[in-house]
Amino acid sequence: MKKMKSEQFDVVISGGGVVGMTLACALAQNGLSVALVEYSDLAPSLNEEFDGRSYAISYAPYVMMKTLGLWDRIGHQAQPINEIHITDGHSPLFLHFDEQDLGDGPLGQMVEVRHLRSGLFDALAEEKNITLISPDHITDVTHSPGAAHLTLNSGRTLSCALVISAEGRQSPLRERMGIKVQNWDYNQTAIVTTVQHEIDHAGTAYERFYPSGPFAILPLRDKRSSIVWCEPPELAKSLMSLSDAAFDAELAKKFGDFLGEVTHMGRRWSYPLSSQLADDYLAERFCLIGDAAHGIHPIAGQGFNLGLRDIAALAEVLVDAKRLGGDLGSEFTLERYVRWRRTDNNILALGMDGLTRFFSNDIAPLRLARQVGLSLVGELPPLKKFFMRHARGTVGKLPKLLKGEKL
Repeated sequence: MKKMKSEQFDVVISGGGVVGMTLACALAQNGLSVALVEYSDLAPSLNEEFDGRSYAISYAPYVMMKTLGLWDRIGHQAQPINEIHITDGHSPLFLHFDEQDLGDGPLGQMVEVRHLRSGLFDALAEEKNITLISPDHITDVTHSPGAAHLTLNSGRTLSCALVISAEGRQSPLRERMGIKVQNWDYNQTAIVTTVQHEIDHAGTAYERFYPSGPFAILPLRDKRSSIVWCEPPELAKSLMSLSDAAFDAELAKKFGDFLGEVTHMGRRWSYPLSSQLADDYLAERFCLIGDAAHGIHPIAGQGFNLGLRDIAALAEVLVDAKRLGGDLGSEFTLERYVRWRRTDNNILALGMDGLTRFFSNDIAPLRLARQVGLSLVGELPPLKKFFMRHARGTVGKLPKLLKGEKL
């Protein structure tokens, strides 16, 4: 039997989620040939059926999406976040962020998953430098000088300079390449759903911290909000098992009546909460991106944004190397990406971990310190603006895409 000839690409990305698709578009637009390999059939996840999940996209990644021409595809139903209101439980002391404090646009954007995935898929389909291989997955990786050779479950063979895992927290390729991760658990489960309410939210996001875990109300279009409701696993399991009416009754107790009557829409999702950091981002002609490299607590909605910031850095590194005739998969090339992103990712992951532990308890002295601290930050404009810029992703040495510059 004649052996099939291996297909040649600059880069092969394993994982066709939102991070994998966005990275593929960024690279392909700048002249790299990309194969995107996805385990499942993407088509069922691309219908317009409402499923209740949404992502918060902070300002700098939003700028990147606009620069790549992707925002017109994914942002048509986006809701700008104009204000953020943070409290410790029902304390009268609070921290308030307002876009007018910085004066250069919204603090972020809320986008429903269905719009994000379908828009990115449409962009993939129109990009001549991207080959989508789905459903399929990589079963073997070997190397020769200057190349990685991949065998897929279908028998198809690919060769490339670099393999990238955008497979998420449970990345099989990361394990195959011998990269270990450090994990820690929060004994919390996040319930995610979307609610309809009577009164308009005016683009305001609310984050309330309770001893059992944070409760976030994130604005969507048309008097709707995305809810991230964190509770201990057993309580979360009980809440998930309730009828729709009983769930709405419990939700109303947590939500309050400041936006009128509240009812959930579509599905409810639950996720056990933990954090993890990869010991390394690199192996031979291989690198990690997004949740495959770092998974954090959703306390500030920064997980997806870290992945988008990874994309901005890695795309710039690879496009620069391609133009200079460099080796895309060499450790020398990829170390620039690691230096750029690993410290930022680790600092934010550990910062979110500390914040979660600081707020997820009912110790009286800490509770008082939290409430006074939130109020104090609000009274110190320079400190407040620093936190706002950090949340928007505009602190530090930014890659070109996050500044609105083309590669």
